[in-house]
Amino acid sequence: MKLTLQNYLFLSHYVPLPLSALKIIEKTPSHPFYEIERLKIEEIENELRKLSNLKGVSIRDIPKKAKKSLDLLKNSILDKIFKNLEEWKGLGMTILPYFNENFPKNLKMINNPPKVLFMRGNFNLITKRAISIVGTRKPTEYGKEMAFKIGYRFAELEFLVINGFAKGVDIEAIKGGLKAGGQIIGVLGSGLLNPYPKENLIIFNEVLKNNMGLFISEQLPTKNITKSTLVTRNRISSALSFGNVFIEGKKNSGTQWQLKYGREQGKPAIVLKPKEIVEETELPRNILKFEKNTYIIEKIDDIDQIVKTLSSLTKNPHKTISDYL
Repeated sequence: MKLTLQNYLFLSHYVPLPLSALKIIEKTPSHPFYEIERLKIEEIENELRKLSNLKGVSIRDIPKKAKKSLDLLKNSILDKIFKNLEEWKGLGMTILPYFNENFPKNLKMINNPPKVLFMRGNFNLITKRAISIVGTRKPTEYGKEMAFKIGYRFAELEFLVINGFAKGVDIEAIKGGLKAGGQIIGVLGSGLLNPYPKENLIIFNEVLKNNMGLFISEQLPTKNITKSTLVTRNRISSALSFGNVFIEGKKNSGTQWQLKYGREQGKPAIVLKPKEIVEETELPRNILKFEKNTYIIEKIDDIDQIVKTLSSLTKNPHKTISDYL
């Protein structure tokens, strides 16, 4: 017996349980949580404590979680989740739990993998070669221009452009990729039925309508954006990429998280060489100063050589950068 999708979503997003606990439940035949709606509050609490006592599993606020679970179950939450799933699937959404055989392997390998992927668009793109192009929401005119051109050139070289679909650098790179006839992947920090930011809604709908890309979120489809989800989505866009291209960003901008996750994942950092010393170029200047094995884009033609170099390195199993190709 396995968890149904509605039970899995209940445990992963409503209770919620960490992936470490979900792995134990999934591997345990006829675990009591397979039919959690039949349990009493003390039984739910007891099962949560059993899980939390296992090595590598940590569950906080167990009494609170048990009460919340029972309250939700009394309000027919599983029926509501089932109806939502039917509605979401009717909108063309693909819902992929961690244990599904089609869940991307390169996302399973990262720290803190997503428990579920919600996707709208061309699902097959998730296995294609992609480049993450990221940066500030308020780029200089040069940064804005180069984000578009870099996205355009990578699309010409048959890369998907992937990023957080934010305004500024992200959307300019997306526009460049689309203009070149390429396809894109947007990793949202909000739910797919509540895309953020609203300024990009026209492009969001155009991409879906014309089958020009894929949108991914680990959040329930109606969820709003939060500061934490803006950060954590970066680990997904980095993991699905060939490398991370940094255009512009302040020293402490959100773009620094893409750098952090990329470093953890062994992804090469590719930096647009700053044209001027201003606040918006602090992050790329620091990357060039402190990061090892950084690749520099001074002119668009540099992209071709960078791709050639990195493609050859991925064939060497002793190198640390991703062999996503």
